[in-house]
Parts: sequence; structure tokens; C-alpha cells
Amino acid sequence: MTQSQSISFAVGTTQRPGYLARPDGDGPFPGVVVIHEAFGLNDNIKDIANRFANEGYVALAVDLFAERNPVVCMFRILGQQLFRPLDNGNLTELKSALSFLTEQSAVDAARIGAIGFCLGGRFTIN
Repeated sequence: MTQSQSISFAVGTTQRPGYLARPDGDGPFPGVVVIHEAFGLNDNIKDIANRFANEGYVALAVDLFAERNPVVCMFRILGQQLFRPLDNGNLTELKSALSFLTEQSAVDAARIGAIGFCLGGRFTIN
């Protein structure tokens, strides 16, 4: 059995939405940040986070497109990956997601990872 909920986490002075899924119990559990593909944080990505929780992970699925135009986001992301691959707003957001995840009482901060699909896969190698 798992627990899941929509959450928000701080990125600088703003809040960004995400989806947190975790196994029942106190933990500590390993954690994983789930980074979506070009379709954003949809039901498929939430299902993947839930499947990680079913396997004993606390999973945080991020939404890099939230409250933004997805097409503009895609161009912004591709441009940042070309011209500023190691220093851009998306990486800042993902680092904040990692920090949020490590601060959860049920998470073992020494066992944190990330997985991405398509577009999100590129971020996992940075």
C-alpha cells in the first residue's frame, strides 16, 4: 500500500508543484526524483512514482512545465541544454526537488537517485 499526494516545494522564493508517493511505514526509505518526458507531469508519470513507492521508494515526480506553456518550455529547455547545460533554471529546480526529498523524515538521505524519461533522461546525466 502506498500514500500519494500533490505537494509543492521551494525553489528560491517560489513554490513548484510535484507529486509525492511513498510506501506505508516509517522508513527510512530510499528516494527517487522522477523527471517527466515532453508531456509533463501526467497520469503516466504519477503512475511511475506510485510504482516506485510500491517497490519501497519515496518518489517525487516534478513538473517542469507547471503554470507555463509546454511548447515554450520545450524550447527553453533545449536552449538551456545547448548553451548552459550545467547552470540553468531547470537544474536549479531539480536540485531543489532533491533537497526537498532528502528533508523528508521517511527518506534515507544517503540513498537518493533520479530517473528521467525522454526529455527528463537528459537531466539525469547532468
